[in-house]
Amino acid sequence: MTVVELAIFIAVYRAAQPIGADVLSNILGRWFESVVGPDDIAGAVTNMVERGWLVMIGGRLMATQDGRRVASHLMNGVIRMLDQGTRLIDVALMMSVLRLTKGELDNGNL
Repeated sequence: MTVVELAIFIAVYRAAQPIGADVLSNILGRWFESVVGPDDIAGAVTNMVERGWLVMIGGRLMATQDGRRVASHLMNGVIRMLDQGTRLIDVALMMSVLRLTKGELDNGNL
């Protein structure tokens, strides 16, 4: 899973209901502070559906358990990467500020 795919997965996973590419593009555009059109993410979304990380339901995207498992490992890696074992930053606090938690994907319901 690439960084863009991780961002896509998190956005879809956090959605209260399956979301379309236009809503997803708007979310990613805010996160990356740039214009992200549906065409810009089409390849990544197709790859994620083919891998079983996302599923299309009526033209909208929904997260899967397989995607949650993969994203969970990556989020744990992001947390460890930020800390680098230095303990100079409070990783839990930083993740909270970013609205991420180590267990967000570990204990989520789909």
